[in-house]
Amino acid sequence: MEYINNELHFGPDKKNLMSLCANYIRPIYVYDLDFIRSRFNQMASALDGVRLYFAVKANPNPQVLQCLKMAGAGADVVSLGEIKRALESGFLPEDIVYSGVGKTRHEITEALKLGIFQINVESLPELERIGEIAKALGKKACVALRLNPDVSIQTHPYIATGLRDNKFGMELSLLPDLSSCLKRHGDSLELVGVSLHLGSQMLEFSGYQEALIKLKNEFIKLKKEFPTLKRFDFGGGLGVVYEKLDLELESRLLNEYAGITKGILGDLNCELQSEPGRWLVAHAGVLLTQVQYIKKTSVKTFVIVDSGMNHLIRPSLYEAEHRILPLQEGQNKITCDVVGPICESSDFFLKDYQMAVVREGDFLAVLDSGAYGYSMASTYNLQELPLEVCI
Repeated sequence: MEYINNELHFGPDKKNLMSLCANYIRPIYVYDLDFIRSRFNQMASALDGVRLYFAVKANPNPQVLQCLKMAGAGADVVSLGEIKRALESGFLPEDIVYSGVGKTRHEITEALKLGIFQINVESLPELERIGEIAKALGKKACVALRLNPDVSIQTHPYIATGLRDNKFGMELSLLPDLSSCLKRHGDSLELVGVSLHLGSQMLEFSGYQEALIKLKNEFIKLKKEFPTLKRFDFGGGLGVVYEKLDLELESRLLNEYAGITKGILGDLNCELQSEPGRWLVAHAGVLLTQVQYIKKTSVKTFVIVDSGMNHLIRPSLYEAEHRILPLQEGQNKITCDVVGPICESSDFFLKDYQMAVVREGDFLAVLDSGAYGYSMASTYNLQELPLEVCI
């Protein structure tokens, strides 16, 4: 982000944001496709030889998906809706890995009919269900077992997924039962992979390293029992820095992450898969919103805008902090709460935040909102969804 001639410019190519507000109707998510492409290429280079499946849940915008498809990504999906969006955006069934804990019979049936590349299985009952449905369809389902190593990472508890008390994945103690199920459904199930995902917004890797070592050992054992096993999906979750834009730090973290992964898994001689989301798109998106009122009380100054938790729920849900900048540069500073129009006290972007003085009608950019922004938006209070623009 940089001010040029007092107007905020976005991304490495310094694209003007003010021009997008000329005919402003309601809040706008803006995505920089050039930046997304460059982030994908950077990760693909660091994880050379790894097939990257973009986590569609992070940002299902069709143009974003098309951009990533053209760059060489596959799609990691968690619902039939995401499968359909991926196909509409140019991905083929053989580009799609299907994850998620609550796959319905209908969803599994449609995925098998389409010939989805791989289904990541989250529970023993799901494995049984896939085997039964595949048999009825005369298909052989390619499955990977998402194993839960009971390892903690430093992140918000709502986005940690690798502990025993999380709903995700299967405990290692369940492997004998899983093995029996695979053999019982040998005509309709083919074990092709092992899958791991510890959670999101990972910026420290000791837990990740421990989990890889654990699951590598299980992979080697399973390979002896199931010669078809040929893929290790080490998930996603590499985090970004929200407090400030520090691309150099994120590059170092990426290289450290890649080094650990290759160092542990490199001698398995198998296909490696990853499911990045946030790292590719978070910084490439901003949410533009307009100031409606400046409300002063005896203890606070509230900057009330026309967007809120209905458009970007991360501050309310995860206590996440997204920097906010006015589109026009100002000199004097105020300390304020930036809040939205929703009838909840949790409807805020930032509290006690220092920024340039703004007036009614001015525009603000909520930064680093390209991941888990629009995809988690709602029409609560019957507010309209924001617009989306790709530049």
